[in-house]
Amino acid sequence: MKIWAHRGCSYKYPENTLSSFREACRYEIMGIELDIQLSRDGEIVVIHDERVDRTTDGNGYVKDMTLRELKRLRILPNPQSSKIYETIPTMREVLAYLAPVCHRDGLLINIELKNSVVRYEGMEQKILDLVAEYELGNNIIYSSFNKDSVRLLKELDSGVKVCILSESVSDGLEFLRCVPVEGIHPFLKAKDIALLMKESTRDILGQGIRVRAWNIRSGEPFFPENRRYEIQDTERLEQAGITDLFTNIPETYVPLKRLSPKQIILEKGRNISDETGYIQSAEEIYLASGRFYHVYPGDRLRVNRGTEYRIYRYSTDIKGDLIHTYCYEPEQNWASYVREQEEWRTYDTTFDRECYIRIVAKQRFLPESVEGNDTAGWEPCVLLECVNEPDMEWPDYFQAETLLTVEKVWNCLLDEEDLAFAVITDTHYVNNGTWERSAYNLQQVVTRLPLNGIIHLGDLTDGILPIAQTKESVEYVMADMKRTGLPVYFCCGNHDSNYFYNNPEKMTEREMSVYYLRKERPWYYVDYPAQKLRILYLYSFDYREKIRYGFPIEELEWIKETLEDMEDEWAVLVCSHVPPLPEIHFWSDQIRNGEALLEILEKYHAEGKKVLAYVHGHNHGEQIYTRRPFPIVSLGCNKMEDFQDRKPRGSWTYTRRQGTVTEDLWDVMIVHADHSGIDFIRFGAGEDKHIVCG
Repeated sequence: MKIWAHRGCSYKYPENTLSSFREACRYEIMGIELDIQLSRDGEIVVIHDERVDRTTDGNGYVKDMTLRELKRLRILPNPQSSKIYETIPTMREVLAYLAPVCHRDGLLINIELKNSVVRYEGMEQKILDLVAEYELGNNIIYSSFNKDSVRLLKELDSGVKVCILSESVSDGLEFLRCVPVEGIHPFLKAKDIALLMKESTRDILGQGIRVRAWNIRSGEPFFPENRRYEIQDTERLEQAGITDLFTNIPETYVPLKRLSPKQIILEKGRNISDETGYIQSAEEIYLASGRFYHVYPGDRLRVNRGTEYRIYRYSTDIKGDLIHTYCYEPEQNWASYVREQEEWRTYDTTFDRECYIRIVAKQRFLPESVEGNDTAGWEPCVLLECVNEPDMEWPDYFQAETLLTVEKVWNCLLDEEDLAFAVITDTHYVNNGTWERSAYNLQQVVTRLPLNGIIHLGDLTDGILPIAQTKESVEYVMADMKRTGLPVYFCCGNHDSNYFYNNPEKMTEREMSVYYLRKERPWYYVDYPAQKLRILYLYSFDYREKIRYGFPIEELEWIKETLEDMEDEWAVLVCSHVPPLPEIHFWSDQIRNGEALLEILEKYHAEGKKVLAYVHGHNHGEQIYTRRPFPIVSLGCNKMEDFQDRKPRGSWTYTRRQGTVTEDLWDVMIVHADHSGIDFIRFGAGEDKHIVCG
């Protein structure tokens, strides 16, 4: 019997919410069932009822509300998972979150098209297109009570799996005779059991037709109901011919998932210093893990025969000088090395506390008298078996900041056409840093707002590791941003070229373009026709140039062409990593072609193609420079550091402290549709900014 989470874990969590789906993914389920409808402006949203009254604090039909109006509604929270409300998720948000689980674990999603009461025109093509975008065709089953919709799905794509929802087995069988569907999804009644067991019924179902039953015998309660529920006899149901069960309480039928073991990556000819905990060169007999592995109580290391190993431990403490001084830890590690002399061991190890570890391994030479001492072709294999990674703890101060940020953004959205973006810069991802909390905060904020995208202004990592490890960190950070379902726009920063500390494994301009942007060159633009706005994303660093910080001539020519092609009454917003002027840049007394860039922007600004602002990162500080015709805005770094030196005159840096809201720092940027100004609503350390666009 295959178990499906009906609208997620909908007894423990609010139905059809990200928290109910997140909880469901922890269990050994076959899939998740959810429901979709369309907002007035054509967005696919995940909600069961045609009206919002039962599940939110609002009232009215989904079809009559825009996404912006739906996002303002609140869903009653579950205190176990969150102390603050959730909102109606978009299908894009749900797929962005579930897609990695589908690809990794084979999770299926049953998408029910709620188009029987309201016939949403174009819904079928919209959902097919969205699923194709996430490459989830093999993981999706579509269902509906609307027979015409089921037929249309098959006409649009003959390869999709479609099922008919019905009030009884007999209704489902009748439809199956007319249209070849992958399964029937009946509301099972007592009389249906006898019908399913008939030989004639079994002949109709044939091979491979699934019978997925829902609301068996009595309706199961939904959150926040507390009434008792009945556990079904799955063996009896299976004998009757039911193959799958949709249930609000999947946690009562299946166990928690077991995490797959991670293989510790070991590099030959490497060791770890007992004194510093850093990687160092060594004899060929030694192998060491350059990566850090996070372990929790109960996790276990397993080794193959013939392997000896030592464990090096690092605590979750963060040394203050990493936060409060200009300091890049040599191995991008903010975990503190624990100088405990570890023994060489050949047996498995179970951990009793949370920490980070690295491993050094070597071949164990056995006496000739020991049976099986042939070590020819020996390869070390060290596996880390994780019991279950604990849920992210979300402190009260971040929850309060989320509520405050969301309300301030709503207050600043003065026009239906205003654009809003989450803007982050200088993440500088490190082991044991605070990015995981930033990513969680980001997810919680953006799912409560109608944002248009995420803008990252560069420096995803410190750029000091071997390229393979740098890319692992980059992909981790980028995946967290993409998991919001929003488009992510990125400016390549200086550290993103992996050049720092004379790193030999650098990336060229073209390599960066292809890797980070999937483009042929690292500058591009995005248009918003309704707002008559073009956002430029610039490239501002080349380690091969004598003056490394600056802008290539080819990029300047492109900017001229791009602004020339803009229609009248359009405006432009410029995003970059590095500022255009040396007086607002501590690290060099020249910016290559910076003045030429400003002259181009100012020319078109004077001709009516308004430059709203130039927004950048890199300085790890805040500044609003107003000595040019448009403001140049510097935003503080996401990384939890607050060194006060090495800053341009006129800038400032906010104090950062562990265990407070100041651990985090990023903005929601609101670009007003009338081109009059930009608001930056700060999450974490710092204050909001209102920029008047001249």
